[in-house]
Amino acid sequence: MCPRNDKHWYFSSFNIYHLALSHILKGQNDFLGQFLNHNKSYLDHLLNLEIPPTNNSCTVCGHAEASYRCQDCYGPHWWCQSCFLKSHIHHPFHRPQQWKEGSFENISLCDMGYIFILGHSSSGGCCPEMNNVWGDRPMVLIHVNGVFKHCVRFCRCQGAISEHEQLFNNHLFPSTFDRPETAFTLDVLEYYSIDSMECKTSAQSFFQKLRRVTNNAFPEQVPVRLPLAILFKSLCSLTFDKRIDIRNSLGSAAR
Repeated sequence: MCPRNDKHWYFSSFNIYHLALSHILKGQNDFLGQFLNHNKSYLDHLLNLEIPPTNNSCTVCGHAEASYRCQDCYGPHWWCQSCFLKSHIHHPFHRPQQWKEGSFENISLCDMGYIFILGHSSSGGCCPEMNNVWGDRPMVLIHVNGVFKHCVRFCRCQGAISEHEQLFNNHLFPSTFDRPETAFTLDVLEYYSIDSMECKTSAQSFFQKLRRVTNNAFPEQVPVRLPLAILFKSLCSLTFDKRIDIRNSLGSAAR
């Protein structure tokens, strides 16, 4: 074994330490330099994501010709229209695309025939009148990933709760209590509260961002609905009252 005062041992240890330290302290330029070595292969992979698979059969039924994919589902799924709707019955805020004339085009679930069925939302059961098309209403629904047009089917059973309550039971906050045509998901209201608190974003700027997310090329074509701040204040009031009720209930149970 070499003694610790050996020059060769000292300089070897110093070089090893220097290499390890330089590896840990690599900066942005080093990362960009490495990325340039992989730039071409990454571009090829990115372009391959914009073409359909060689096998155009539906990945679910296996026999129908497929032409639809989903921007929000994970994995390389490839559906026919019927299987796409069945797979998204509980995903009303996913964004489909259709392969058409050599490129993928955005298409809405509503245009594909999707019906947003509220049903017996308070009990979680299926509505016996779910196939009753009377009273179906086109609505604008706003979620964290954009603005959506949906055909909403309310429960029309005897003794059904009001429309705005049916929406709220499905985590949708209506913009009005009389024949609502616009509703915000509770998720987007919560997201706006964080955005306004951390980034000081106004309600108008936040909605402009949602319009861009929906249609970046032509955001002016997205329906304009801006009672966001008022709805957020109402939700904050409800949340505060809920916490008080829970605290009072826990206090009564403790006694």
